[in-house]
Amino acid sequence: MAGRLAVCLALVAWSLLAGGGAASAAAQVTTTVVVQVVGGGNVQGGNQIDCGAGTTACYASFVGGGSIELNARDVGVWTIDSWSGCDSTSSDDRTCSVDLDGSDTEVTATFVTPANPGDSTLTVSNTSDSSSAGGNVSGAGFDCDTGDPTTSSSCSQTFFLGSTITLVEDPADGYEFRGWGGPCSGTGATCTVQLNAPSVTVSSAFGRAASSYTLTVTVTGNGTVTGAGGAISCTSAGGSGCTATLDASSSVTLTATPGAGAGFAGWGGACTGASTSCTFTITGNTAVSATFGGAGGGGGGSITYPLTVSVTGTGRVTGAGVDCGDGHTACSVSLASGTAATLTAAATGDADFAGWGGACSGTSATCTVTMTAARSVTATFAAGGAPGSAAVELTLRVQGRGTVSASGGTCASSGTPTTCRQSYDSGAEVTLSATAQPGAAFTGWSGACRGGSPTCTITLDRAATVTATFTGARGPAAAGSVLRSRGRPIVDRTASGFRVTLRFTTTRPGTARVRALRAGRLQTALAFTIAPGSARVGPFPLAKPGFYAFELDLAGGALRWTACLGRCGAAAHARPFALTRGPARVLDAGALWSVSVRFHATLPSGALIRIYRGGRLVRATRFPLGAGEVSAGPFLLSPGTYRLRLTATDAYGRTRTLGWYAFLS
Repeated sequence: MAGRLAVCLALVAWSLLAGGGAASAAAQVTTTVVVQVVGGGNVQGGNQIDCGAGTTACYASFVGGGSIELNARDVGVWTIDSWSGCDSTSSDDRTCSVDLDGSDTEVTATFVTPANPGDSTLTVSNTSDSSSAGGNVSGAGFDCDTGDPTTSSSCSQTFFLGSTITLVEDPADGYEFRGWGGPCSGTGATCTVQLNAPSVTVSSAFGRAASSYTLTVTVTGNGTVTGAGGAISCTSAGGSGCTATLDASSSVTLTATPGAGAGFAGWGGACTGASTSCTFTITGNTAVSATFGGAGGGGGGSITYPLTVSVTGTGRVTGAGVDCGDGHTACSVSLASGTAATLTAAATGDADFAGWGGACSGTSATCTVTMTAARSVTATFAAGGAPGSAAVELTLRVQGRGTVSASGGTCASSGTPTTCRQSYDSGAEVTLSATAQPGAAFTGWSGACRGGSPTCTITLDRAATVTATFTGARGPAAAGSVLRSRGRPIVDRTASGFRVTLRFTTTRPGTARVRALRAGRLQTALAFTIAPGSARVGPFPLAKPGFYAFELDLAGGALRWTACLGRCGAAAHARPFALTRGPARVLDAGALWSVSVRFHATLPSGALIRIYRGGRLVRATRFPLGAGEVSAGPFLLSPGTYRLRLTATDAYGRTRTLGWYAFLS
């Protein structure tokens, strides 16, 4: 998706500099964030993102610096498993932080369930009025080009049922985007679709572009709309500042500024919602309206905000003018600012109410929302038996050397972070006990438990995650605990490439072996004798730029560093990196089962496959991947239920994940 977003950002930056506005405006940067939700969970943050589990606010532009936090919300049986594309994540994986540095960012949140949710294949049908040019559709691993039939494998991806995926259109030079088809419509920059069927097809169309189009802005009430490189400065009085002639395919950002005592009520036309900033692409003659309310005259009346409700499953939400779900379609209503809107969820048939999302939370049948801004609410109903009989998953994460015990079993770590999952009846009261290994100390809980007491009791009325952290000495019997890093690798650029230095301390002498890996492939290897104390390896030369892993083994211990040499991630300007999931192959091998997984990779990468049984990690294997059709395995497994998770990192540090379930009996 780098093509379209880079063009958009370049145009926004140019318009800020050329607009002749205030000096502070020229210093602002615009960061575009796209969120992909794999599975049935929900991600919210930045006051603009509300993505997944029925909500589709998955694409937003943020003006200014700093960072935003995206928060994972478990929905029903779906719990957060991992993130990619974040600048940092919290220790319990509940929060992803994204730096607002002016670059385009795609963040993926992967949610999992105790049972296999099934697959959905999303296919893009991309057409143009030319056989050799038109445009590209990207996002979530897609790289679907109208002009290159050899990339057809990038026009179809497989995700978990319930996933929420956003596609981004990117016209080629001299072409324009003509519109979406299938579950999406219109000519907006993105198409966001929830995958609730085994097969979903989205169509996209491109055609030769006109040279310019007219943008018309209409303002109602006391306020001003500005933007489009300074070409638009419009009030309710109208005038020449309300129209502009703009190049086709231009990216336009408009900003609504209320007058004294007024408030912004919302956009119309090519802009929607109540955020004061709106970004869109000029694909034809375009009209935008902006409404301001409150004091100051012109608009009359009070400020109103939209309340939008979406329902997943068999059930109905009513109240405050809403009557949504179970065949009723009054799912959106405009309410006066300050209104306290009470919504009531009622399951139908044999379904149960699983919980609220968005501006509501919890599992109570009623929720009250105060309308101080545009609000969206989701209600999820799940098929099941009597209330209270549903299974609720508890995820335990242990960091450091210690054990967490509960009635559902224990979760232990000897230093490497460990994740375990247990299942309890809804409403169960669970007591967790943390026990440190000799020489270590328990430092506290995070997630659903808080504080430093070694015991914690929680009531599981929904899926929950608890992290226990242990620190301190590693114990005299730990033969591998002889190494400690002294900081990140030191990287120096040279005329012929790079020179890298690794720093560490060791309590034992021996022969140290160092490997430098790029996309899982060995680039250089070193071996030398080390004495106890502080030590350095290097500087040693590396010619190729990219994202490296450096592995050191010494006297039974090991260290691993990562570092970027040159440009990595989106800044590398490399070919798109995508993985397409294929089927798992299961063969009866007597007392055991032989399991292999198949997938397609667009670029070589280094892979880590983790195999979980009942939430406990039973195997982790690293290996290099080539481009094209790939098979990993076979893995010999005993009977049971397994989840296989593949993480692949290409030569520029871009990470992609895939998952499979295997039921062996």
